Amino acid sequence: MRIDELHETLKQKFTVKRGYGTIKLKDKGFENIHFVVPKPPPHEMNIKELPLKAVSEAMKVLSTLPNYEQMSELDKLVNYLFVRREVVQSSRLEGTWSTIDHALTPGEIADSNQGKDEHQAVRSYANLLESIIEKTNKKKESIFTEKLINKIHKSIVENDPNSTGKPGKTREEGKPGSIVTIGGLRVENSVYNPCPASEVKRTLSDLLEWLRDKELAELGDAGIGLNLPIRLAIIHAHFEAIHPYTDGNGRVGRSLWPLQMVCSGNMPLYLSGYVEIYKSEYINALEQAQKKLNYSPLIEFICNAIIDSQIEAKITKQAILNLEEKWIKESKFRANSTARKSLRLLLTNPIISSNFIEKSLEVSGTAANDAINALEKKKIIRFRRHESRHKIFAAEELIQILSRPFGSDIDLALEKATDLLNS
Repeated sequence: MRIDELHETLKQKFTVKRGYGTIKLKDKGFENIHFVVPKPPPHEMNIKELPLKAVSEAMKVLSTLPNYEQMSELDKLVNYLFVRREVVQSSRLEGTWSTIDHALTPGEIADSNQGKDEHQAVRSYANLLESIIEKTNKKKESIFTEKLINKIHKSIVENDPNSTGKPGKTREEGKPGSIVTIGGLRVENSVYNPCPASEVKRTLSDLLEWLRDKELAELGDAGIGLNLPIRLAIIHAHFEAIHPYTDGNGRVGRSLWPLQMVCSGNMPLYLSGYVEIYKSEYINALEQAQKKLNYSPLIEFICNAIIDSQIEAKITKQAILNLEEKWIKESKFRANSTARKSLRLLLTNPIISSNFIEKSLEVSGTAANDAINALEKKKIIRFRRHESRHKIFAAEELIQILSRPFGSDIDLALEKATDLLNS
């Protein structure tokens, strides 16, 4: 990273009194590398520097979303699925190649308990994110503490075999992984050098204090301050600039977006699918915010992510609703039969076994096996493999809907599912 790439404010030499600027380390191999201690997040912005049209469109989209408290049962079911889709997409951005199958497979079917596993990592991440979203609705901005951030980080990386950091622990001076540079084959050619470990605690504390500022959020939501899309962009840029952990920062940073949305009363949208498709634009916009203190490109990117993610969510939600209706209509199962009850179970557990049906619906083993046979006969599920002496089946249509690339044609996904079910 060249120092001439930085905003004049950040080019200044770091001092404790100033609290931000560039700093060099004494560690061998890094003596001539500049690291950036970021300023605290801003509490106001020049309106002339904002992409007002994009912000206005994003705010319109957010206003159409159900209030979190008013989410229907279908909304909650879809949110359960979307959380799992989000963690897979967010993890893929960091090179963790899990699939939606892994995130949706019940732990009692898939977990091997044999050390770190990428599949266990995404399930742990999804389960925690879902529980924290619920807590955020009750606690609002007070949820944002270092304890919470560390808990999210631990959940994300503790089962990830590719992780090199210490789960739930921020970088510490002199400890392994304390120095981080981003991009470039050599440190001299890095794209950005985030906050040195010595300043992580303090700068992270500033960021969390900003996130807990209830008045700042309320004024923004009332239209007389930093509204939600702007806050999403600001906090993301600063979190990534601090880079508090050795690794896993991107996933932790993106997990804050749905929490901020819930704080504002919205049913959360999940943006990692959009980020995955437009990754280069995301990286460029993030660099502009971090290096040049120019938040406009990142704000516009977040606004576009909100707009497109709402469209994606609406289409996907309708496809899931249509799928359940199709299953009910074509199967013609008796209303109180185990097979019929299993249809709703499949919507949240599309990877299933007879043993799982038996335990979840509290039915006999015979009734569970009969349900599996009926579902397979109607081509609602397909046999996949044997796992721990159990036959594993999959609702391929739902899996293909959720695993298709962001914005891609659902009909093509369903065609692929039909081919699988008929094979």
